[in-house]
Amino acid sequence: MEIIISGRHLSVNDDTKLYVEEKLAKVISMFPKLTSARVVLDHQKAWGLAEITLHGKNVDIVATGKAEALYVAIDEAVDKLGKQLHKHVEKIHEHRGHAEKEMMQELTESQAVS
Repeated sequence: MEIIISGRHLSVNDDTKLYVEEKLAKVISMFPKLTSARVVLDHQKAWGLAEITLHGKNVDIVATGKAEALYVAIDEAVDKLGKQLHKHVEKIHEHRGHAEKEMMQELTESQAVS
């Protein structure tokens, strides 16, 4: 998976890149169909901003974090991504389970009629 990390109004050092990659690895493992992640780190006045966009097959998820410290903003954005991705995965599994239930009901009804 491709991870692009860039900075707006600041330069991103290797420690920050490593921190972001470690945090994203946990979230990315939830959904293997993700193809790329774009992380934009920003510093405005006294605030650190982190915007993370995940792209994948039939899914685009965006989360932002804002805090006084940049690392806290990254943590906040990753937590939001985790929640959104978990909700997306649950929605997919629920939909599949619902379809299988309906098929089983139709099958048992058709067998009962025969």
